[in-house]
Amino acid sequence: MPTVLDRPTGAIHEFAVGHPWLTVPVIVIAAACIAWCPLALVLAWLRSRKLRPIAATVLGLALADQVSYAIGSLGFRPRPFVALRFAPLFPHSPNTSFPSSTTAFAAATAIVVLLAWRRLGVTLVLGTAMIAFGCVYVGVHYVSDVVFGALIGAACGGGAWLAMGLGPAKKFLGQIDHRIAQ
Repeated sequence: MPTVLDRPTGAIHEFAVGHPWLTVPVIVIAAACIAWCPLALVLAWLRSRKLRPIAATVLGLALADQVSYAIGSLGFRPRPFVALRFAPLFPHSPNTSFPSSTTAFAAATAIVVLLAWRRLGVTLVLGTAMIAFGCVYVGVHYVSDVVFGALIGAACGGGAWLAMGLGPAKKFLGQIDHRIAQ
């Protein structure tokens, strides 16, 4: 069922079809942003050697995967290219559209990095926005799919960050950090 957020989906796709020269740059930039998420995390970790961001990201990604899957299994929502009967500008299977797990994964990583390393995190948040736009642009997601995917990812990443800073997890990670520093 389309939502008010989904009204721009058709217009964005029409713009994409009307400007085919933009398709490859949008796909390349979105793919680069997808690759930047784990690369930025690893590079930041190599500099700081703190395990909390790594542990929080892994937990956040696992949570985002499970939550996205659970929500997606509540009901099938055809992807825009199926429902609106057009060829997507990037090949994709016609599985359920809601929510966007790609956006959820990027947002989970972005939030953890934002909480651990603010400036670097801002680049990942912007990258997540570009990934979301790219998913709508090529016709594989509705706007609401990527918005809710980003919200799921941000909640899972933020929750994982908080969990890794509490009690036993904090103590355990601190002990490992101390051993790594020696």
